[in-house]
Amino acid sequence: MQNKKQNTIKKTKKGSFKDIRKWYRYQFFGNAKVSVYGERKIYNTNIANISLSGIGLYSERSIGKGKKVKIRIIFIDKNGNIKENIATGKIDWQEKLKNIYLIGIFFDEELNINRQPELIKHLTWLINTYKWPQPYKDQRIAVV
Repeated sequence: MQNKKQNTIKKTKKGSFKDIRKWYRYQFFGNAKVSVYGERKIYNTNIANISLSGIGLYSERSIGKGKKVKIRIIFIDKNGNIKENIATGKIDWQEKLKNIYLIGIFFDEELNINRQPELIKHLTWLINTYKWPQPYKDQRIAVV
């Protein structure tokens, strides 16, 4: 389990910002139902992007930085079928932008074929079909 805060942005000497994530983020269409451990609320969110290590969401309601969550990821596969997989994680950051919350969740473990088979199959199809970069920026052997 990952306990450290995921540092994803670094300020450069010129004052701009550089993404220093280890995993590529992919634009992804879908919804996510987020539940906080120990609470009964379910937050309906839209997916902004996803990587093997985390997910970016848009939410109409604040969920809370640092909370442990279960995420039900819902999407439409290449055949037009609705698919769902579950991941767990921790809210790494949350920012309000006008009337919407931008939320970054760091997964407890990387997405994998055993725990999220439908999602991995779909991401693999997207990567291969659209010639997107492999998921790891550090050039290790890709698993998808």
